[in-house]
Amino acid sequence: MSQSNVEVEEFAFQAEINQLMSLIVNTFYSNKEIFLRELISNASDALDKIRYLSLTDKNVLDSNPDLKIDIIPDVANKKLVIRDTGIGMTKTDLINNLGTIARSGTKNFMQAIKEGVEDISMIGQFGVGFYSAYLVADKVTVVTKSNDDEQYIWESEAGGHFTVQRDINGQPLGRGTQIILYMKEEQTDYLKERTIKDLVKKHSQFIQYPISLEITKEEEVDDDSATDKKSDTSDAPKVEEVDEDEEKKKTDKKKKKVEKKEWEQLNKTKPLWLRNPKEITKDEYGAFYKSLTNDWEDHLAVKHFSVEGQLEFRAVLFVPKRAPFDMFESRKKPNNIKLYVRRVFIMDNCEDLIPEWLSFLKGIVDSEDLPLNISRETLQQNKILKVINKNIVKKAIELFQEISENKEDFNKFYEAFSKNIKYGIHDDSTNRDKLAEFLRFNSTKSATEMTSLKDYITRMKEGQEFIYFVCGETKKAVEESPFLESLKKKGLEVLLMSDPMDEYAMQQLKEFEGKKFKNITKEGLDLATDEEEKKKQEELTKANEQLCTVIKDTLGEKVEKVATSQRLSSSPCVIVTGEFGWTANMERIMKAQALRNSGMGSYMTSKKTLEINPTHPIVTELRKKVEKDKSDKTVKDLVWLLYETALLTSGFNLDEPNTFASRIHRMIKLGLAIDETETEADKPEDDIPALEEEGGDANEMEKVD
Repeated sequence: MSQSNVEVEEFAFQAEINQLMSLIVNTFYSNKEIFLRELISNASDALDKIRYLSLTDKNVLDSNPDLKIDIIPDVANKKLVIRDTGIGMTKTDLINNLGTIARSGTKNFMQAIKEGVEDISMIGQFGVGFYSAYLVADKVTVVTKSNDDEQYIWESEAGGHFTVQRDINGQPLGRGTQIILYMKEEQTDYLKERTIKDLVKKHSQFIQYPISLEITKEEEVDDDSATDKKSDTSDAPKVEEVDEDEEKKKTDKKKKKVEKKEWEQLNKTKPLWLRNPKEITKDEYGAFYKSLTNDWEDHLAVKHFSVEGQLEFRAVLFVPKRAPFDMFESRKKPNNIKLYVRRVFIMDNCEDLIPEWLSFLKGIVDSEDLPLNISRETLQQNKILKVINKNIVKKAIELFQEISENKEDFNKFYEAFSKNIKYGIHDDSTNRDKLAEFLRFNSTKSATEMTSLKDYITRMKEGQEFIYFVCGETKKAVEESPFLESLKKKGLEVLLMSDPMDEYAMQQLKEFEGKKFKNITKEGLDLATDEEEKKKQEELTKANEQLCTVIKDTLGEKVEKVATSQRLSSSPCVIVTGEFGWTANMERIMKAQALRNSGMGSYMTSKKTLEINPTHPIVTELRKKVEKDKSDKTVKDLVWLLYETALLTSGFNLDEPNTFASRIHRMIKLGLAIDETETEADKPEDDIPALEEEGGDANEMEKVD
């Protein structure tokens, strides 16, 4: 009986299918390559089903014991064949699954997609993955054989109808399904071996069944026909002189190239995360890490875990040895975690999978609960992702804790990723206290080796309420900061912070293990420990009230107020900022932002307070001069010099550096007894930045200096 005599039944697609097709082509898949992932996933599901049945009935595998997926490209005929030895479909299955998809709930499903409803896990029940084949094919033929029925052919050009007929003359499949895609003219690139290999590696390399590609190789073989033709050209005997070289050439047979078909398995890498972590060696993790990331170095640490219960997923997280050069670039990929659903690759740029501060982690997450989704956008809104995110953060912190147990490894980790930890403290309020345990800083008592906050607390003096810290531009700058003077004298340890991220982290980190943080560059620092000290401070404040008033009047709005200081011992003065608003260091950082909002500076710039050291000789002499004559012009000149030098030593930038330089030059000239008129005779008066007033007595200036 020929195939042409077999009854062909024609069925109309349900009305929804045209709408669904339009939705798939125009909305779901901007990237057409996904069709191969979907068809291989369907094949894997069919193999899962027959394997499950074989657990209770081994006879179901008799029709074809091998569980596999084959891909056969036919470039000449523009066809792509995907064949599996799964459960197959009966005639009824073909009609229901690939045609009349408008079963119970279909309209609800379509509505859910349009409305962007988060839970679309029912999607696998509607054959949507199969219909993605029409992204690349004009016509699709499905040949299938179930153990419960004959072999059938389903065929459609997606034109509103499909046909089903019994397969009489086709090659018997034994069991399983063969999908034949008749490729569109512009989609023939998907028939190339290299393209297919790349797509399988990207999306399906961890499918548990072997995926084999039929490849074509060229081989050179002896061309017997050519030598035969030459020997048969004439029957007449010829007498020829024998030349040995010529004879040798004749005996060398000619070669010809022939095409040979071979099978090549594409998914040899086994899903390491499915194995028991105790059975996996360090070398195996290393090889997997390198294949996953293309890094030439080994990883620093690995965390292999699974989560079970209401949610089930497995993950392997790696910490690299080095930070990527583009770690905080805005255009880079959100993370390096590859998301799989039942060993099928879904994406590697899912923003909801891990927080940005953990973007340096590399690895995979394989979920059993997520739908094998047709829309990345919808996937990113899935509630399950939020649970995965929470678990990854928890396990990442556990991994950092494990790294911290090895001092050498933790030093490498902290050098590479300390900015990420500080970013996490700024960004993640839930895990802020846990992350604070990983912070390391130099301090006034630990200059060569970094100290943790826990170690700092163990060294705190009795009765010490605060964890003191200072931020600055460089390590050298903070080590020599005038703000440290009194604290060092009293034996109080101060943490030295010179990383710009420290400022951001400390804005959010208010306390650690019950001890509050205190920035020693801000006002409100009270170092008086007993009544006698407090009384002495009050006396000094009272004695310098007039000097503070004169300085405030001289500087005007440059400072909010002038006060006597508890924090200085060897410097004459320093500028502190208000308790709220930017510090000097933060102001410098924000001004350096190329794309900053210039309006922010007006309300975030902190009010400045000039604190003077009442016991310093310069301040003492100034006080005497003020008591003698508070309108002394020399005092005003010196006040401006003190203010501008205090700005520099306190970490601020000068608004008018030229004016400051001119004041210094004037002082140098006075010190060298150079006549002002000699050097400035040729310059117009306007070019000289004036001090407060001309004509101060040089001897008086020298005496103060």
